Amino acid sequence: MSATKPAPELAVLREPLREIGGEQVLAGLTAALSWLEANQQEINDLNVFPVPDGDTGSNMYLTLRSAVEEARDAPTPEAADSVLAAAAHGSLMGARGNSGVILSQILRGFAQGAAQRVNLDSNGVALAITEASAVAYRAVMKPTEGTILTVVRDAAAAAAAAAGTTDDIRVLLERVVTEAHAAVERTTNQLQVLREANVVDAGGFGLAVILEGFARAVGDTPPTTPVPALLRRSGEPALRLPPNPGDMEASGSSAARRGAAAVAPREQGWGYCTEFLINGPGLDVDSIRTELSALGESALVVGDPDLVRVHIHTGDPAGLIAVASSRGRMSKLKVEDMSAQHHDVLMRADAEEAEAEAEAIGVATQEHPQAPPKPIGVASVAPGKGFRDIMTSLGADSIVSGGQTMNPSIEDLLNGVRAVNAERVILLPNNGNVILTAEQVDPLAEDCDVRVVPTRNLPQGISALLAFDPGASIDENVERMQAAIATVRAVEVTHAVRDTSVNGHDIKLGDVIAVVDDVITEVGSDYVEVIDAVLKAQTEKPELVTVYRGDEVSDEDADALVESLRGTNPATEFELQAGGQEHYPYVLSLE
Repeated sequence: MSATKPAPELAVLREPLREIGGEQVLAGLTAALSWLEANQQEINDLNVFPVPDGDTGSNMYLTLRSAVEEARDAPTPEAADSVLAAAAHGSLMGARGNSGVILSQILRGFAQGAAQRVNLDSNGVALAITEASAVAYRAVMKPTEGTILTVVRDAAAAAAAAAGTTDDIRVLLERVVTEAHAAVERTTNQLQVLREANVVDAGGFGLAVILEGFARAVGDTPPTTPVPALLRRSGEPALRLPPNPGDMEASGSSAARRGAAAVAPREQGWGYCTEFLINGPGLDVDSIRTELSALGESALVVGDPDLVRVHIHTGDPAGLIAVASSRGRMSKLKVEDMSAQHHDVLMRADAEEAEAEAEAIGVATQEHPQAPPKPIGVASVAPGKGFRDIMTSLGADSIVSGGQTMNPSIEDLLNGVRAVNAERVILLPNNGNVILTAEQVDPLAEDCDVRVVPTRNLPQGISALLAFDPGASIDENVERMQAAIATVRAVEVTHAVRDTSVNGHDIKLGDVIAVVDDVITEVGSDYVEVIDAVLKAQTEKPELVTVYRGDEVSDEDADALVESLRGTNPATEFELQAGGQEHYPYVLSLE
C-alpha cells in the first residue's frame, strides 16, 4: 500500500500554539484512539516480533481505550497533568500484550514529564516525550532496537530539537510525527525478523499512528470534535505493509508472504502470553521483576507498591502464576496460546491463497484440510458476550452458547467439543442443569477423550480455567480443576417470576432473590440490600468479590452498586466485569 500525498493547500496564517491544557490533551488522546482504531487491522497484519501473534493493533487499541476512558474522568479536567495522570493509570489497568504494556509506560512517562503543569508549552511537551522514552526503556529488561522503543526515542529526540527552535507546539508535533514515521521505516533494517518478513515494526507503527492522531487534534484551537475513524492515513511516507493474501504476481503464483504469515512455526512452539495484575500494598517492583522475569521471555513487569502489571511469555503459565500469587492478590489474569494464534494466521493465509489461486485458474475452491489435533483443550458453556470473552481469554478453545433457561443440547455440546480439535477435551457445563447432558458427550465423540468437570455455575467455570495447565495430563487437569471449583462460592441474583415459599422465605413476584450455590438464601426489594446480606452471612469473609453485570444493567448502575458494597464491606476487594448474561442482573464470585 502506498499513502497518497494530499493536494497542496494555501498557507493559512495562524497564531503559534504556545500552550495546551487538559482539554487539548484529552482531545488529542481521543483523536489518537480514533486514528489507531482506523489502522488497527493493518497493525495486526504487520506483527512478527516478539512473536507472530497478529494482535498488536488490537492490544494497543484496548490499552489506549482504557487510558482515554479514565482520562475523561480526570479530577481536574482543565489541567494537562491531571488528564495525563488519569490516562497513565487507566492504561496500566487496561494494558494488553507486550505492546500495550510498553504503551502504558510511554503514557506513564508522559504524565511524569508533565507533572505539576496545568498547561504545557513546547518545552514541556518535549520534556514529556523525552520522559516517556526514558520510562519505556527502563521498563524493558532487554531493550531491542527496531521496535516501538526506537520510535519513541527518535520522536523524543525530534521533540527536543524542535523545542530549541520554535515555541509553536503545532510545529513541534509535526516534526515529531514526521520523525516517528521515518523511524518506523528504518525498523525494517534494524531487526532481522522484520527484514526477513519485509515489514516495519507493528508496535512502532502503532505509536506513530497515535502521535499523528494526537497532533491532528491538538493543532485545533479551541479543541474540536476529534478526527473520525478513517480507513487510511494520509500525508505520510509510504508504509511497508503485507499484500492482501492471494495477491497474484505476473507469473500466476501468489505473492511472497509478509508479516506473521511469513514466519515458519517454531518446533518448540511460541509459549503462552500470560498477563495479570498483582495488588499490594508494599509490593517490591524490582524484586518481583527479577523473580518473574527468570520464568519466561519478553518480560514486562511495571507498576508501583500498590499495583504491578505483569506480561510474560512462558511455556509454563501455571508455574508462573503459582510464584506470582505468593507476592500478592492476583486479578485480571489472561493466558493465550501464542502457537495457536500463529497457527490461525497461517491457516487463514493458506485458505485465502488457495481461494485466490483456484479463482485465477477457474476451478472451485477445495475444502481446506483441518489442522492436526492438539493434545488437550477446553470447551466451555457460557451465556453473554462478556462471559464468552472472559473464558476465551483464559484459554477456553471453544465456547458453547447456553445457560439458564437455554440449556445446550447434546449436539450443541458435541459440536463444541469437535471445534476444540484436540485428542482430549475437558468440558465445563457451568450450570447444574447442563451437567447430565454434558456427561452424554464422551461416548459420541469419536477419536476424542472427553472429561466433564462438573462446574455448576459461571464463577466455578472461570476458577476451573484459571487452574488449567496446558502442559499437564487430562487426569492432572481434572483433579486441579475440581479442587479449584471447591474454593469458589457463586451468588446469582435475579427476580422472582411468581409468588412462592422457599426455605422459609415468602417470595412475591418481582422480589430480588439471591441464589447461593443453588440455594435461595436472601430475598428483598433492592440489589444492594440483598447482596450485602449475602456477604454479611458468610462464615468466612471473602477476600475478593468479582461482580459480573448482566446485559440489562448499565455501567453506571453497576458502578454504583459496587461502590455501595465497598462502603459496607471495607475489608473485601471488589472487581467489576461485564458478563452480558441474561436473566441474572448480577452474578458474583466469592473467593
